[in-house]
Amino acid sequence: MASFWLLAQGRKYPQGGEIDIMERLNSDNFVYQTVHSTYTIDLGIKDNPKNYGTASINPNDFNTYAVEKYADKVVFYVNGKQTFSYAKIQTNKPDQFPYAEGDHYLLLDMQLGESWVGAVDPNQLPTEMEIDWVKYYTF
Repeated sequence: MASFWLLAQGRKYPQGGEIDIMERLNSDNFVYQTVHSTYTIDLGIKDNPKNYGTASINPNDFNTYAVEKYADKVVFYVNGKQTFSYAKIQTNKPDQFPYAEGDHYLLLDMQLGESWVGAVDPNQLPTEMEIDWVKYYTF
């Protein structure tokens, strides 16, 4: 699994939130874009609002991924096209939208083997992920 994601700086997980800019499983031709927080993880509320989307990619080419954090929403993009948005809503439940609070740091990684991805196939090793460039802006 390849993933680009943001975690809250100086705040515990899941209260500070996680923003999965891109998660790609094995050789899928699409990626997941997801937000996690106390609201979605501990309380299990994943449909008010929906906490993830998927977007098609060309797995044999470079693709661009982006996320924009605002005070009231998180907006996701793939190859310059908006693909998913997660909004802040009125609720008395905790940590529904921790993404506007504080800084988040960027992680770019690969993970081999787990329950979601499945067992590692030794015949598919070694594996690699190529990254052409990364731009990270704060406002």
